[in-house]
Amino acid sequence: MDTDFESAKFNAYKDKALWWFCQQKERLTALYPDMSEFLIHSKILRQCGGDLENAVKSRTTEQSLAEDIINILEEVTTRTRTGSSRVNLKTRFDTPWKDSVEKNAKENSNNFKYKSADIIRSAIFAKAPHI
Repeated sequence: MDTDFESAKFNAYKDKALWWFCQQKERLTALYPDMSEFLIHSKILRQCGGDLENAVKSRTTEQSLAEDIINILEEVTTRTRTGSSRVNLKTRFDTPWKDSVEKNAKENSNNFKYKSADIIRSAIFAKAPHI
């Protein structure tokens, strides 16, 4: 149960805030029934990650209810896109087809140079007398 709690990080793309928060809260209350609401909420928010945790904690107080935290969590993730995993644009735009197009263009330009040189060479040698 403890490993399930630790391994479940919040991802705004995959998880719904309500479902994830309630599941984490149930896990913690099962593990630590004597823990205060504030500590439970703090432990859950630590699972969100740096920026998202800071954004939600700055909008809540120690007396905030779970519903308030869930609403703030949903609001922050939908409005600011904080908590969503970042897409590496370099790998997104460096696709195999782009590389193949550049490679083909380079090969075609090289082939054009060689073809034009071959045409010129053959024209010169065609006019020259055979020795």
